[in-house]
Amino acid sequence: MRLRYSVAPAVLAADLRDIRPLVAAHAAFERSAVAIPTDWAERTARLVAAGRAAVFVARHGREAVGYASTTTDVATWTGEEYSHLDCVFVAEAHRGGGVGRLLLGAATQQARSRGHRELQWQTPRWNADAIGFYERLGATHQSKERFTLALS
Repeated sequence: MRLRYSVAPAVLAADLRDIRPLVAAHAAFERSAVAIPTDWAERTARLVAAGRAAVFVARHGREAVGYASTTTDVATWTGEEYSHLDCVFVAEAHRGGGVGRLLLGAATQQARSRGHRELQWQTPRWNADAIGFYERLGATHQSKERFTLALS
């Protein structure tokens, strides 16, 4: 029997608080040293309210089992805005059940509603499962290295 999942926007800090453990699990999965702030939900709620980010939560009943977040960026070569899929993560116990597809669908729908013609993202090279998933959805990729320069 296939589990039933729902996906909805997470707007208020109260909506976002139960996503924080998934955000921390995502950072750990990607081998990041980033410490997720204790006030992550409040910070993110302010970004959502300002229209700078969108967050979607996948639930099985009341349990948060996955999330996706997007921001709007601009391609300076074309002068066009596009949606950037900053994060998509599904708890390991719920992978393979369609949750990732539902989250990507919500992010795609939101991008289209904003008039964006593209949704872009990156994933670590070693994440073969994610790469295969994205390719099955019809996404294409190009080889680039991502850099970060700490400014403080």
